Amino acid sequence: MPPRPFCLVLFIVLVLSPSASLRAAEPTPAAPLPDGLYAEFATPRGNTTVELLYTQAPLMCVNFTGLAEGTLAQKNGKPFYTGLTFYRVVPSFVIQSGNPGLKDTDALPSPVTPHFPDEFVPGLRHDAAGILSMANAGPDTNSCEFFLTLAPTNRLNYLHSVFGRTIRGLDTLALIRQDDPVSIKILRIGPAAKAFRADPATFAALSAAQKKYAAASSPAPTALAAKDPSPLAHFTDPDKLLPLVPPRAENFNYKLANFERTTGLRIAARVFAKSPTAAEDHAPGAFMKALAAKLGVTQRGAVAAYFADDNDWRVWLIGDSTTTFFGRVATPAELGDGAAFHDVKEAFMKAAQAEGDAAYELQKKAAPADNPPPAGQRIKLQTDAILDSLIRKLDPK
Repeated sequence: MPPRPFCLVLFIVLVLSPSASLRAAEPTPAAPLPDGLYAEFATPRGNTTVELLYTQAPLMCVNFTGLAEGTLAQKNGKPFYTGLTFYRVVPSFVIQSGNPGLKDTDALPSPVTPHFPDEFVPGLRHDAAGILSMANAGPDTNSCEFFLTLAPTNRLNYLHSVFGRTIRGLDTLALIRQDDPVSIKILRIGPAAKAFRADPATFAALSAAQKKYAAASSPAPTALAAKDPSPLAHFTDPDKLLPLVPPRAENFNYKLANFERTTGLRIAARVFAKSPTAAEDHAPGAFMKALAAKLGVTQRGAVAAYFADDNDWRVWLIGDSTTTFFGRVATPAELGDGAAFHDVKEAFMKAAQAEGDAAYELQKKAAPADNPPPAGQRIKLQTDAILDSLIRKLDPK
């Protein structure tokens, strides 16, 4: 038998010697990016490339590109986005940056860079990890802060303006830690991206062209900001069932008003402690039909209502929104009580309510024993699921 040490040495030499097979196993360079506008985020954890959706969300992309390249709001002769860190990191939710040297800008007496309007685009959603979107402190308060999602977060739709999607380095985002530095390089590939202007004149023109929140609809969508919210607002919680901090009802009102100013389609919703009386509910649909008329949903759109005493959701659809929701024109027989359209609505509400309940159970499981979710959080999460599902159904394709 040959001496074993000799065989072992020979084996090690063969394995560790440079070879063509080992060289072939080395990572191959990434394929060239197609024509487009991109942002490359460089961090200690790795690089991430985001496609900027400049043809769909030009205002957001002008602002972001201008702050990164130095054509908007230079700071000390350098691009504004110099010396950035990810100063907000919420696992499984978002990582946030955009304000050099400071944390969140919401509490500042004036914005670091000028506020400008929202830019909501049907079809651009927070539906995946790696979505690039603008942070804000309410409608039309975009400035310099942005975030990247770490998971699908559709409850942010029509609250924050989406303008990019991660196409490379998605896994890096979950590795980011609080206060990690980040630098941003804009990549312009192809004639159209190179011609895309991110200067003050373009920014001003696009900002002026956006429909503003204050003129979004009638009744005034800002009514909920008052101490005594208008009964005609898009969303109210008259019995204070939802958590008050953060102001959940106010944010739901913003979302529905933003949806209307973007699409022209009115969705209104209410959260009630008690179900309708027998007189109010004297016939199938009587209460919801009357509520829709009261809230100005008369030609098209939808109304959703929750009744806490029965843990019951109802949805009422008007005009051609019925066809959009159903997926085709319904026959008179299909619209009858207990018929096909009713069954579709019931299945929709059951699925959305189950989604909200599942999210609540996850939050309860993750919460510390001495700090469980507040009592109204389950209703809040059900409301998220109902409204987001309804918006997805009715959002123009």
